[in-house]
Amino acid sequence: MKAGVTAGPRSAEYAGAALLAAGFFVAGAISILLSRLGEGIAGVWFANAFAFALMARRNRLPSMVDCAALFLGSFVVNGLLSLNMVMALLLPLINTAQVLLSLLLVRRFVGDIPLKVASAREFVLVLVLAGGVATAAAALVFAPIASLLDGWPPLWTGWTVLSGNVLGYAILLPPLLFISRRNLAALAHLRAALRLAAVCVACGVVACVSLVLGQFPFVLAMLPLMIVAPRMAVFELALTCAFTGAALMAGAMTGLAPGLGHGIGAFRGGFQIAAAITVSTPFMVGLFVHQITEGRRRIADAETRWNFALASAGQGVWDLDLRRGCVRYSATWAKMLGYEEQELDGEPDHWLTLVHPDDRAAVVKADNAHLEGTTSHFEAEFRMRRKDGEWIWILDRGKVVERDADGRMLRAIGSLTDITQRKEAEQRLIVSAAMLAAEKERLRVTLHSIGDAVICTDAAGCISFMNPVAEKLTGSASGDALGQPLDQVYRAIDEETGRSLGPGRPADGHPGRPDQNSRAVLLRQDGTRCSIRQIVSPIVNEQGVFGGSVIVFQDFTDARTLQRQLAHAAAHDALTGLANRSSFMRAMEEIVAQVKAGSAPRQFMFIDLDRFKLVNDTSGHAAGDALLKRVGSAIRGALGPDDIVARLGGDEFAVVLESGAAAHAEAAAAAIIEAVRTADFAWNGAAHTIGASIGITAIGPGCGEADEIIARADAACYAAKAAGRGCAFTASPAQQEVVQAAGLAVRTAASGS
Repeated sequence: MKAGVTAGPRSAEYAGAALLAAGFFVAGAISILLSRLGEGIAGVWFANAFAFALMARRNRLPSMVDCAALFLGSFVVNGLLSLNMVMALLLPLINTAQVLLSLLLVRRFVGDIPLKVASAREFVLVLVLAGGVATAAAALVFAPIASLLDGWPPLWTGWTVLSGNVLGYAILLPPLLFISRRNLAALAHLRAALRLAAVCVACGVVACVSLVLGQFPFVLAMLPLMIVAPRMAVFELALTCAFTGAALMAGAMTGLAPGLGHGIGAFRGGFQIAAAITVSTPFMVGLFVHQITEGRRRIADAETRWNFALASAGQGVWDLDLRRGCVRYSATWAKMLGYEEQELDGEPDHWLTLVHPDDRAAVVKADNAHLEGTTSHFEAEFRMRRKDGEWIWILDRGKVVERDADGRMLRAIGSLTDITQRKEAEQRLIVSAAMLAAEKERLRVTLHSIGDAVICTDAAGCISFMNPVAEKLTGSASGDALGQPLDQVYRAIDEETGRSLGPGRPADGHPGRPDQNSRAVLLRQDGTRCSIRQIVSPIVNEQGVFGGSVIVFQDFTDARTLQRQLAHAAAHDALTGLANRSSFMRAMEEIVAQVKAGSAPRQFMFIDLDRFKLVNDTSGHAAGDALLKRVGSAIRGALGPDDIVARLGGDEFAVVLESGAAAHAEAAAAAIIEAVRTADFAWNGAAHTIGASIGITAIGPGCGEADEIIARADAACYAAKAAGRGCAFTASPAQQEVVQAAGLAVRTAASGS
């Protein structure tokens, strides 16, 4: 992977070096072949200008590969087209050093690589540094060495190197620096190409004619270039100047200029320098004009955008100039106040007369503070009177932009914005905020005054509000509870199930409903418990986003106690505290249904007291009631905790044993009979002894309904009485008729007696 990443830039570097070497060879070959038309070294040198422009436009600094390619291209062209091998080695060194020195100087004084020339000043610097300073340095070094090694005249050699490079840079550098895909695309249109060709031909013809008319008529050759320079694009002008320079060279070398001779010999006497000035000066003038035009266009565009932005934003601009003693307002500002444009221009202090009298003092104070240098800028909000008499709110911002030597203001500029709607909105917000604050205070007082405890939480489940009643019930102070997680202060569980009753987040897409629970128990901080009734209501906004919960709860301990008492009274006998007949019948029916469904069988006992009526008759009903309490306790004490004991009415009791074994039922009956018999009871000094007769029957799958079972046990009880009282008799469904007959005989005898 790393090798692939490195291969891309490396191959591009090699391709660039190959283009550099090939281009240098072609440009150098053209320059050397032109010199063959006469004697001496090349009178014009294009290769260094090409190499400099190519390397200056790259996105990187020259590398060793570039230097090697530059040296190789120069060596090959000089070696192939020159007979002197010593000079063929010296010239590549000088050319490479000159190009590198040009790049170094340009980077130091103009800008970083890649070079992007944008102004006439930058182009002049590049031309002087690369085509002048670096070339002069190369000529100073090359001339004495060439004289020493090969006997070349030093002055002539140095001047030829300098003038040849200057002309090469003047002709090639402008088009090479400003060429781009966009510029080439613009010339791809036939009309543009024909127009450029016509201009180039016309300028070339004028240049050649100027050579015919005089020895150095460069002013005449420059004239058409100066005419077209302000009217042409930069790249097109560069091509036109280059073509004109080539026409001057061709015309001189073909002998059009009287007295110059033919071939390269026509370049004697400084022709190259004059030609370079002829083609480079119009280009620099055109570049300068283009720069000015572009600058004005940018300023105009910026001003247009600025004015449009101000107008779109509804902002006016004022410009106070004390030198002229006047102030000018923008059209937007005049329109803002209902005036025509320039109707408000004039007196600097006129605007102050439009300010509301109540705001004028504050405005003057802010203005003076800025004039004295106390504030960095002037800013004030005030009311101004429109032309129709209406008052509008204005935001005025300004700044002194020019002062005299004594610090007094000479000029200030600022902007004005109509903020009437904002002020009206602020006023509405103030009223709404006041109403909201009043409503919030009413709610706060209400929540603090009501008898219910209230706790509010945020979306994270932390406490955000707590009223005094909630503080009292939870045992936590509001100051300590705020910001704490709810379960640190308020822990509520269901009294029956034990599950937590804390608030939860509603499901997504559901608004959530209040959750009410009347069986809640609050676990206080001190470990005590308190029965409460709570309602938990989620807070959900219009977008369905959960924002917290409101918990309203009450101390329900007394009510819960009363409920328990009422429930106990409804299900228990008031005299004995045992289950009463109605609750026992419900329990009996449930047990029968369970046994029929497959539960374990049970045993049922019907108990009737013996000789109880005698106690009522001799000692009164109060004694009978006291005796019934004693009997109820005795029966309860003789049985297990899971056995059900009830008083059916009068002196009749019923028992449902947890066990279904007949032997266990007989043992339990014997224990009850003994407990009743031995229950010591005395009333007003008289001792009373009673007994109990018990009828027993099984509760099984085939025993019938609850009332049938009770009737069977009742008949068995009377059978026990018939057997002598104080005993128990067990009946099965098969003995139903015998038991009922014995019971009927006992009832008849009792009624007869």
